[in-house]
Amino acid sequence: MQRLALFACASIACLTSEVRASPLDLPGIASDLSFIEGQAEKTLASLGTPTVSGPYPVYGGDSGTWTTTSPSDGAMGWTSGFFPGELWLLYQATGSKKWLNAANTWTLPLESQASTVRPDDPTDIGFIIGTSFGNGYRLTGDPTYKSTLIDAGNTLASLYNPTVKAVSSWTFGSFGPPNFTVIIDSMMTLGPLQWGATNGGSSNWATIATTHAQTVTTNLVRTTPVSAFGSTYEVAVFNQTTGALESRGTFAGYSDSSTWARGQAWALYGFVQAYQTSDNPAFLTTAEDIANYFVGQLLADNTWIPPWDFNALGTPPVDTSAAAIAADGLIMLSTVSGSLGAGYLLDAENILGALSSDYLDLAPTGEAVLLDGFPGAGKTNTALIYGDYYFTEALLRLQNVLDGKPGWLLYSPVPEPSTWAMMLLGFAGLGFAGYRRRQKLAGAASI
Repeated sequence: MQRLALFACASIACLTSEVRASPLDLPGIASDLSFIEGQAEKTLASLGTPTVSGPYPVYGGDSGTWTTTSPSDGAMGWTSGFFPGELWLLYQATGSKKWLNAANTWTLPLESQASTVRPDDPTDIGFIIGTSFGNGYRLTGDPTYKSTLIDAGNTLASLYNPTVKAVSSWTFGSFGPPNFTVIIDSMMTLGPLQWGATNGGSSNWATIATTHAQTVTTNLVRTTPVSAFGSTYEVAVFNQTTGALESRGTFAGYSDSSTWARGQAWALYGFVQAYQTSDNPAFLTTAEDIANYFVGQLLADNTWIPPWDFNALGTPPVDTSAAAIAADGLIMLSTVSGSLGAGYLLDAENILGALSSDYLDLAPTGEAVLLDGFPGAGKTNTALIYGDYYFTEALLRLQNVLDGKPGWLLYSPVPEPSTWAMMLLGFAGLGFAGYRRRQKLAGAASI
């Protein structure tokens, strides 16, 4: 019944856009997961055994050799949890002890990062610890992993400024003291606070996480002009003493007034996660607004893979990492958006289908999963380890939805069967509401 509703949605989509894609299905997911296993095996053989100094892959694996980083590196260390996270997801997909052992081996060297205030990008311990220890605890229940997540929550709580009402994101150059900087990426890093508040940490952490998300909503999510509604800034700079907003703009995007695609994807996923862990309906509304802008831009551009910045001129490079992150967030959003859920799910299937058919690293020497990630302004297309991680996570989420199984969150218990049944009823309720949503997106794209 669920698939019939999705096929009906696909027909409606063809009436409102010239976009064409083959939505990824269960056989396609199985094929892609098998491919990811092979690429991970090559990476493990190439990099050897990790230590607290690395080597953790970052970018360039499409050429056969990953450029690596140390977890403590101020510039790229924030990416060090993604390969361990990918290994945990392969364990989830296969149940193989091989992947369990590999995931443990690559996770444990990151433990000290949980209690370290990182230079330059302190909030990013949420990336490092969440994707590694978060997945590890979710899949094994190992209490030592839980302890590390609580340590990360403590560290994030220490970065909170009650005057600004946010957790500090960056502390380098003009972004550091006396300024206080918050970035859109921070919505992805609140997990140890959101989850930890009811799992052994301070109950006040939930207030910190919620207040931070509200500050991001107010200052980094655009409401004007109409054509930019739901789009995001990357960076907001505040006065750390008075809390006053001093400036907004970008670091990795095209311009201060543009919308960096990966930042938009971070926001989409992050606000869905904020809603799922807080039940605050305002965060669901924000997530839907962000999703509608992202998908609307894709429909306007007649593609399922975004440019690296939605406002970059000419024929800008694509960013498959932004596509993978957004697809992952759309699947999560589809489970909580009632009658709009099937539309969001089909959007995700189309994005993943495009990634699967056109952007897998099929070169014999390649070790990466996805080609054509885009690191940021002034860079060039390359494989990105975080694109690989979120593509893998999105595949597993979609597999669960299409199989009619309970969904899962990195920082939350699996829903009860009755909850999942209500989610499925939401998917089935597409009908006229789904058609109106497609009209709305097509109209927004033409503004």
